[in-house]
Amino acid sequence: MLAFILVVATGFVVGTINGMAGGASLISFPVLLALGLNPVSATVTNALGVTSANLFAVRASDHSARKLIHEYRFHIALSALCASVGAILLLALPERIFENIVPFLLLGATLTILLPAKARSGIKHKITEFMAIAASGFYCGYFGPGQGVMIIATLARDRTRDPKTVNAVKNVIVGITSIISNLIYVFSGRVHWLFVGALFLGSSFGGTLGGKWANKMPRIFYKSLVFSVGIIASIWLFVR
Repeated sequence: MLAFILVVATGFVVGTINGMAGGASLISFPVLLALGLNPVSATVTNALGVTSANLFAVRASDHSARKLIHEYRFHIALSALCASVGAILLLALPERIFENIVPFLLLGATLTILLPAKARSGIKHKITEFMAIAASGFYCGYFGPGQGVMIIATLARDRTRDPKTVNAVKNVIVGITSIISNLIYVFSGRVHWLFVGALFLGSSFGGTLGGKWANKMPRIFYKSLVFSVGIIASIWLFVR
């Protein structure tokens, strides 16, 4: 019972931060490890449990989910396709490979937030953006925590997008992408369903709160939060 309450509380914190920025599901990942789950089981349980945060955050924002899905449909489809590949590889490859590569992926994504945002357009910019979205989708399926950071870092490079829109689009892409990879995880036989329920409960409320707060965040706070969460999570992965 104590473990269930701990995971619910963790889910609330994760949901709140993910609703505003992203990357916070690395907070719940070590909690699941500490409660006895192996890395792959913790990953799939974590993914299934916190997906609700992004979806509830979209509902709490001022943006229309249907409009965002239509406008960014290619981003979503590309991310979901690559996530399917990542999820299959996660379950098929040795765990050691998975553990060794993740810190570098997340750190690289976090550091890109430091690059200056510029108003960009044209085919070259779009190709670069789609490549980054594809990479984030693969990462989502292979590990998960931090995809939000990657997407924000990618979309925020175009200064014509305001922070509120970037955050809402991030929540839509991560939410739908996670659903696709979760369908693969469900049949893996490695899901701890009690903890999934606990994370879902906490992150649903947290995501709603985070989605509301995100609408009021200034750009500097928004980027600082993303960077801080990403760096802390990366350091933890390198030293654990």
